[in-house]
Amino acid sequence: MHTKRSYLSVAMIVAMLMALFSPVSSAAASPKETKLAKPKDHYQFQNVVTGGGGGYIPGIIFNPKQKDLIYMRTDIGGAYRWNPETSSWIPLLDSAGWEDWDKMGVDALATDPVDPNKVYAAVGMYTNSWDPHNGSILRSDDQGNTWKSTELPF
Repeated sequence: MHTKRSYLSVAMIVAMLMALFSPVSSAAASPKETKLAKPKDHYQFQNVVTGGGGGYIPGIIFNPKQKDLIYMRTDIGGAYRWNPETSSWIPLLDSAGWEDWDKMGVDALATDPVDPNKVYAAVGMYTNSWDPHNGSILRSDDQGNTWKSTELPF
């Protein structure tokens, strides 16, 4: 049994679909057209140079309090902080050596929204039986120049 309400619902759906898929005439378009900026011909896009070991970059983190305080984390290549004066990335975990190589895998990185000098990182590469290392939480009071580490039980 069809009711007046169901016919009205179908009519509304049809009207919305027609409005969505019908071509827009130029008369209905906005009279003022916005021109997009033309890309500069001399600019050449290139890869981002981190100066580090590489890997994927799954996170770029901006500090909400301090302008241009930007961190980048990689899956196997450490963490970096943006240097706006030189337009380059500063490696923050190059202190990790052969004994604690697993700290180059940065699972998460957070910048403190209240104190821009503080930054935190959850690090560790693998959970396989052949990897003897547990993960760690790193914390820094100087934007990643030095770190204190707390080992995790896993």
